[in-house]
Amino acid sequence: MTSDEFCSLLSALIRSPRVQSLWNVADRGMPVFAHSVDVALLCLEKYPEARERFPGFRLDVVLIGAVLHDLTKLSAREGNGPSHSHIMSFEPSIAIDEAMTALEMAELDAGAWLDEEGVDHVWHVIAAHHGPWGKVKPQTPEADLLFHSDNYSATHHRIAPIDANDILPLLHQGYHWVQIGATLGVGRATIKSRLQDACRAERVRSSSELLARWCERGEVLTGDTRLMAQIERARFVVDFSRRCPDALVDEVRPWLRAGDRRIPVPGGERR
Repeated sequence: MTSDEFCSLLSALIRSPRVQSLWNVADRGMPVFAHSVDVALLCLEKYPEARERFPGFRLDVVLIGAVLHDLTKLSAREGNGPSHSHIMSFEPSIAIDEAMTALEMAELDAGAWLDEEGVDHVWHVIAAHHGPWGKVKPQTPEADLLFHSDNYSATHHRIAPIDANDILPLLHQGYHWVQIGATLGVGRATIKSRLQDACRAERVRSSSELLARWCERGEVLTGDTRLMAQIERARFVVDFSRRCPDALVDEVRPWLRAGDRRIPVPGGERR
């Protein structure tokens, strides 16, 4: 598969209806689609080190795995099956089946096919992406990278991309917390938490005092440095994801083998 063919396949995969539907599922306020893109970006950040340590490292496999690893969160939310965590702990074949169906449709759309060994490897990285908490443990560098990137994204970046400065203008207009949550696409608990974070940062006792300070200055402190960095990353990821697949493909292209337009994959190509 050439680098151009892989980029076409990656674009088709991201544009596929099933993957795009992940925008409609949120986890802690972060769309699952955006989380998947974040995992792909984290894998790209670690790719130079992985390539040096593991000759023949499959960047194509790990990126496809990043895009497809959480597809069953959609079916679980639709009420058509067990939870994603249950699937990864007891029935990872369900996640594999959903991922392979999406991959095959994207291959037909792009007119580009992953080789048989690559397909088998995608099976493994998806089945193993919960690491020690899943039924299948990572057995390859690619699976290990996907697990660690997914885990890091889930624990450090998966957060609703809003803060008190998004909430207070609506509060000033007379919206109640539930209405604000509906407008911003988050739950009431997130609204409460963000206002409390800002109250602590501004050293005021209530959201009423916080609102008064916002009216005076037009903005308030929103939390500690760590929280602010998390929210900024979440905003970046959501904005970047809205520009995908083009934005991700632009990030991927420089890492494809320079001067050799073929993705370094072993074995023949599948048709």
